[in-house]
Amino acid sequence: SLEAALGEALVSAAMNHDIAAVQALIEEGAPIDYAQPGDGTALIEAARTGDMTMARYLINHGADVDLGVSGDGNPLIMAAAHKKFDMVRLLVEAGADVNAYVPGDETPLINAARNGKVDLVRYLVENGADVNLAMWTNLEWEPEFRSPLWGARESGNAELIAYLESRGAVHEPSARP
Repeated sequence: SLEAALGEALVSAAMNHDIAAVQALIEEGAPIDYAQPGDGTALIEAARTGDMTMARYLINHGADVDLGVSGDGNPLIMAAAHKKFDMVRLLVEAGADVNAYVPGDETPLINAARNGKVDLVRYLVENGADVNLAMWTNLEWEPEFRSPLWGARESGNAELIAYLESRGAVHEPSARP
């Protein structure tokens, strides 16, 4: 379909950081939240790579900051996973859900904790991220319980572990997304 062709072109242009093409495609009627399996949406791609100009443009033109694609996360999950603090801030300020969960992906806080990013973890917690929101991964080869504290322990960052514990994080939280 034309919509799919425009959507795929939009995601591709975002992946290539081609803002002019993205603008032209949106003006032509490309669906801004088109989800391409394996790549996600244009905003997910911008968030993953830290392309602030692209992300601002997409958000200002109505891109859904919380739209997730299984296996490709959502914008905030990808920004946290790839340690893009400025992008995380932009998305949170645009109203992104800090406790977002997409099947097959870790939460933003678990991602930030696993990367050992104390500043990013603090920011997410200060903006409402639940320190005990945990999940079971659905990976057949690695079924594993994961929580923010698990992520901090994986990172080996003692300051981060202490911070999460000081905010009430426990080893086996009962919360489930």
